[in-house]
Amino acid sequence: MSYALFSNDVKVSKAFPTKSEVWQHASDSGLVIEVGSREEDPPRRILDMGYAIHDCGPDKSETSHAPGMSEREISQLIAACSVNPRSAAAAS
Repeated sequence: MSYALFSNDVKVSKAFPTKSEVWQHASDSGLVIEVGSREEDPPRRILDMGYAIHDCGPDKSETSHAPGMSEREISQLIAACSVNPRSAAAAS
């Protein structure tokens, strides 16, 4: 099952494999607020007004990848690869 960020019941992010990845995306986008009183330790994290995380189907682009690999994992794999400068020069 995939999850995404919604605003007023409209999907506003790509689908992520876990809720924690959606929370991270929302936090990176500045949509997470910490609230609490002095009695609470630590403060609670909530989504900005109008935003919610719901389950959803995977994005079409994600279904074409190999099973078990998320878009994020594929991006990390590509970033970890180094390009051979001689091969890159020969290709251009």
